[in-house]
Amino acid sequence: MSRLKLVSIIVFMVFSLGTMAQKGPSFIGVSGGISFPTGNWGKSNFISSTNGYVSDPAGFADKGGFGSVDGAWFFSKHFGVGALFSYGTHKTKNINTLSSGYQDSFDVDQVATTASSYKMWSLMPGLYFDHRLWKKLSVTARALAGITHTSTPEISVDVTDSDIDDGTFVQQSASKTSFGFDGGIGLSYSVVKCLSVRLLGDYFYSKPNFTIENTQRQNAAGRLINNYNQALAGFNVSLGVAYVFGK
Repeated sequence: MSRLKLVSIIVFMVFSLGTMAQKGPSFIGVSGGISFPTGNWGKSNFISSTNGYVSDPAGFADKGGFGSVDGAWFFSKHFGVGALFSYGTHKTKNINTLSSGYQDSFDVDQVATTASSYKMWSLMPGLYFDHRLWKKLSVTARALAGITHTSTPEISVDVTDSDIDDGTFVQQSASKTSFGFDGGIGLSYSVVKCLSVRLLGDYFYSKPNFTIENTQRQNAAGRLINNYNQALAGFNVSLGVAYVFGK
């Protein structure tokens, strides 16, 4: 074997081993936390209209809770590919604001409103980043894009005037799957060799276009939502644990 071939083989082996040694720690983890809606989705407007309907962009979404499972395989020291699955809910806030708006619009004695919650799940692959700050502490980041499926709340409004129940109308729940993305940054602390604790902050975004059915609506006044096409965006803060392998 010529010296050139031998040197080439040695260089290749050293480079390969070095590349393998530089791979970052791959992981699979679970986390949960609080989600804070932003923009029109998180607003709750008082709407009063005695002559004609008003389409309101406010989504009345309250802060919610969520859980997620994610994992990544690192092909280099700092970068990896992975995916995230998450599920969360957001209650409908300020129900009394909805009731007061309908009561004022219909000019009736009493309105009682009940509502369910927004429900969301997401499946997003993407790129992960890890950089060690200290022996056991790392900064992590991720940029993900995929699909988000959302269901809007069902809102029931019971109208009473002069002690007579005028009936209940319902804004039906609607569902839609749309494109979404998630970007986040956090800290990971290695408790033991194969177990880390993670604190994460993420920004999420999707914009489904809902078509919403309303039933038993008789009063041609007040808030009426037939279509809702606002950004469902906000910030997530979560705490979790991860099983680390490949170290």
